[in-house]
Amino acid sequence: MLASETDRYWTKGYVSGAFDMFHLGHLNLLRRAKERCGYLVVGILADEVIARAKKKWPVIPLRERMEIVAAIKYVDEVDVTTKPLLNKITAWEKYNFDAMFSGDDHLDDGWAWEETDLKARGADLVFFPYTKEVTTTQLQGRTLPPRAESFAVPKVAENFRHIFPFDKVNKGERIVIYGAGRVGAQYAAQLAVLDYCEIAAFADTYVQEGAAFADRPCLTPEELKSGLDGIDRIVIASIRYRDEILNRLRSLGVRPEMIA
Repeated sequence: MLASETDRYWTKGYVSGAFDMFHLGHLNLLRRAKERCGYLVVGILADEVIARAKKKWPVIPLRERMEIVAAIKYVDEVDVTTKPLLNKITAWEKYNFDAMFSGDDHLDDGWAWEETDLKARGADLVFFPYTKEVTTTQLQGRTLPPRAESFAVPKVAENFRHIFPFDKVNKGERIVIYGAGRVGAQYAAQLAVLDYCEIAAFADTYVQEGAAFADRPCLTPEELKSGLDGIDRIVIASIRYRDEILNRLRSLGVRPEMIA
């Protein structure tokens, strides 16, 4: 529904967006949302979610975007919007909001297809007038014209066939990537441009002792078994041999909750 069609005031509202290069349009949306609800939760799209959708990394990294939005007086709570939370029903199950707010630029782009399901759960989808005078894309065009074509990160992101499993690895964790191949290299390339987690080493079933990969030590399974101190997660970087690697890690005594 359009916000202008009702004077309803909701208990808990929810807004989700990138909020990259925070501008007046963002502020208008948050102010209008808070005027119509008692408690406002704002989901900030994770860097990798933006990269997947836009084929380029955000100008402002996730941690800074969250800090900026959290400082806005209209916002009561901020959280990270990972890929599963793009589904509005999944978001509702987590936040239990009774209104989800957005700009009316999304009315005709298929964004509202879950509105009926939300209504069945007692939540409304509410659209405010979109601030057409300024968008993040416009700001990028004004301030970053040379980099928009030459900056390496968007080109790298565009070629990613395998996206790092951000939903299975917590920010700030120290990880080992198991798989010294194309998938492992793509995971490393993505993490190289994100302040997300630390690659302590790689590992591979058939690697020789003392090897290296992507400027990191590449461990044999035996070396990995004796070097798990200080490692939070082992990320399997293989599609074809995932089950084989999973069984190998289990035989080494790696706890299932450590494996992504």
